[in-house]
Amino acid sequence: MYLVETVTTSAFTLRAADADLKLDCGFEPGIAAFGPGEGEPWGAMALREADGTVSARFWVAPERRGRKLGAAMLRAVAGPVFATGAKRFETRAPVRELAAIRSAMRAGFRPDAGIIRGGAWDGSDALGLGLLPEYGHGPAPRALPDLPGGELTDGTVSLRTLRPDDFEDHLRHRASPDVYSGAALQLPPSVGEIADMCEWRAAIDWLRGRSALMVVDDGTGYRGTIGLYDVARVVGTAMIGYDLSAGARGKGYATRAVRLVCRWAFTEVGVDRVWAGTDVHNAASQAVLRRAGFRLEGIARGGLPTLDGTRRDTLSWAALSRDT
Repeated sequence: MYLVETVTTSAFTLRAADADLKLDCGFEPGIAAFGPGEGEPWGAMALREADGTVSARFWVAPERRGRKLGAAMLRAVAGPVFATGAKRFETRAPVRELAAIRSAMRAGFRPDAGIIRGGAWDGSDALGLGLLPEYGHGPAPRALPDLPGGELTDGTVSLRTLRPDDFEDHLRHRASPDVYSGAALQLPPSVGEIADMCEWRAAIDWLRGRSALMVVDDGTGYRGTIGLYDVARVVGTAMIGYDLSAGARGKGYATRAVRLVCRWAFTEVGVDRVWAGTDVHNAASQAVLRRAGFRLEGIARGGLPTLDGTRRDTLSWAALSRDT
């Protein structure tokens, strides 16, 4: 067990846990957090060191959750950890524990180690997050911010994050031949892939800055999806992709959704160019992009693969922030 000296903040004190301390936290606590009046611990941590890397597990008492205590605990011990000579401070949070992942990122830990199969403390897949001394203070930078107020809307359609309770709708939608035939890989996803996407992968990819997958809702529920992908902040570009269920087509929803995502990409994400690709025969998708202000830039020969091993041409489209 790796220990640090007692740390006192304005809100709590972190000190070595008593040997007989029993908590329902899933690990043997080495450090416990107490409020000004002591009493029951507010949270607990366990630190271990190997080859200059200190790994942390942390837990917050149920009645103290939602108050950013996990992030505060990690920040409080980071200084002492690096003062002992550690080169890296890290945590491996289960991919389904989004609150723990957000806590670590709020404390400045960056999702730099990717998905680690079986790497979490409970044996499930984990997201590896690390903190280095040179990162300084403050939360981890994010390429894809959260949606303002939790959604984008123009009064007719709303865009929100994909949730676990979208599983059945998302599976039905993505398993439809008229949807997956327009995808980059023209195959239906497996049930497991859809479950993972709804339960954790979409949220994790958003936090990592890889993609922002959103549900299109016209007030009656799930009507399809739209996403921002391949975000490259250095050069200021991102790709947009969308698919609506058959019953939602022909109502202008796709055009509205594309406009909403582009506005968010230009003003909140900070890119200057959003591009898209369409099959040369997909006239409906091409019309959506034209109405949303995209301009045809050319043909990408062999832009996408086909199931028979050949490649199909695609049309390249783009919208610039200065076009709006």
